[in-house]
Amino acid sequence: METTLRQRHHLNKQRRKSRKRNRSGLRSRLTRSFALVAVLAVVLTTFATVDAAFRVIAKLNPELGLTSDTNGYSVGFQWSWPEVDPQADPAAPASAEAASTLAQRRELVRSASADITRSAIRSAFLSALLAVMVAAFLTRQLTRPLGRLVVGAQRLQAGERELQLPIPRRQDELRDLTAAFNDLTTSLARQEAWRRGLIADVAHDLRTPLAVLRSEIEAMQDGVQPTDAAALSRLHSEVLLLARLVTDLRLLSLAESGALSLKPVPLDGSQMLHALADAYANRAASAGVMLEVVAPHPAPLMADPDRLTQTLRNILDNALRYAAPGAVTLSAHSDGPRTCLIIRDHGPGFRPDDLSRAFERFYRADASRTRDPQGRASSGLGLAIARALTEAQGGTIEARNHPQGGAEFTLTFPVRGDAS
Repeated sequence: METTLRQRHHLNKQRRKSRKRNRSGLRSRLTRSFALVAVLAVVLTTFATVDAAFRVIAKLNPELGLTSDTNGYSVGFQWSWPEVDPQADPAAPASAEAASTLAQRRELVRSASADITRSAIRSAFLSALLAVMVAAFLTRQLTRPLGRLVVGAQRLQAGERELQLPIPRRQDELRDLTAAFNDLTTSLARQEAWRRGLIADVAHDLRTPLAVLRSEIEAMQDGVQPTDAAALSRLHSEVLLLARLVTDLRLLSLAESGALSLKPVPLDGSQMLHALADAYANRAASAGVMLEVVAPHPAPLMADPDRLTQTLRNILDNALRYAAPGAVTLSAHSDGPRTCLIIRDHGPGFRPDDLSRAFERFYRADASRTRDPQGRASSGLGLAIARALTEAQGGTIEARNHPQGGAEFTLTFPVRGDAS
């Protein structure tokens, strides 16, 4: 009950703030500004039009025989008509009909002037009213996407991630802003899903070795299992798995956040592949894999030697784990401003689902999540680390199924440090 009352109080507070914001918000200010400009324009136009009409009438006065005094018109729409005195004019008794005609013409001019003034005032009022209505409509059209963005930002702050705002039809900045907001919410939703998946994967991978350690230790404590070298070796393997998992998680976090210390130097990709093949010769032979290096020419590139070696080791570990027995080919070639390092195995290759998720964290191609039979535990982060390290050095990495069979990884690095 208390929570409901608090929520209602918060909602009422938000509504009061919204009404106050509407009175002094962008829409109200734009409406008042547009209406003021339109009214001033209408007043100015009306004044100029009526003034021009009266000037024309004043010029026509002599021709109409109303007065010979050109000063009969005065600014401010004040008219002065000279009085006709019949006694001052000898011909006046004979001109009674002319005087009557002159009076009719004067009354006609006064009536026309009054009609012009009334029409101008009426037109000004209607124009001002129309201007206010049009200004209100236009400002509503302009500020409606902004209002949606405000509401969307509030919903986003409240924790709603699956949020998409309608895109305005006009190609303008408001459309770009709304599209950017939708992209932001999509990215946040993807990151939220990734975070939930990461927590679940970490919990799963930590739970398995911890459960093994607990069961082994409890069995030794109960005397069910002897504390011999074999049991200690199993415990040691699980501890190594935990240590490697923690180390890989830290390395992946540093690489993706840009906090990893890198020292790119000029390297020869061909020499790196030959050194990698020599280091893995014994392990490859024991796994029944034949390593072949195809790099007859120098392949210059810019990379951190330690991180590049780690990346190549992770990819080669993956090849030895899933492609044995068979052959693994290491090749290098330069293509303009970039150098490509390729590791290809001749195993079964990727399944469609595996290929699309090859670089996901904690994803293993074997559904049973088995480990290396030789005792080298896999954290499921090897390829994710390889991608993060490659991209942190300005390179790219791609995985595909070779047309002739097997999986192929291609790493591309700039030849020079300023290459993009």
